[in-house]
Amino acid sequence: MTEIDTRFYNKDQSWYFIRIVKWNNHKLKVVIRRNAYDHQSYAKCYKFDGKQWNVVNSMPIEDCKCQVVSYAQKEVDARKELFLQDSQTLFEIAKKIIK
Repeated sequence: MTEIDTRFYNKDQSWYFIRIVKWNNHKLKVVIRRNAYDHQSYAKCYKFDGKQWNVVNSMPIEDCKCQVVSYAQKEVDARKELFLQDSQTLFEIAKKIIK
């Protein structure tokens, strides 16, 4: 996989982690939103079809390592590596689906 972009930021009382990669001529994007409410948090992987991003797979936030992160934490404390690990899991699942 070739890394295209990674963003990690706090907005609207949520942590957002966005990671875009290229794999086997496919562009894949993971978007993870974590806030105080599990039902408002999500972890999804998308594939770009040339026109738009389409959902390939998702994971319940309860199954994500970043579930322990609070939106109130400072960036230095927000444990970005947990979001990175979750994005890797989502990419691996997407690759199996796309094959």
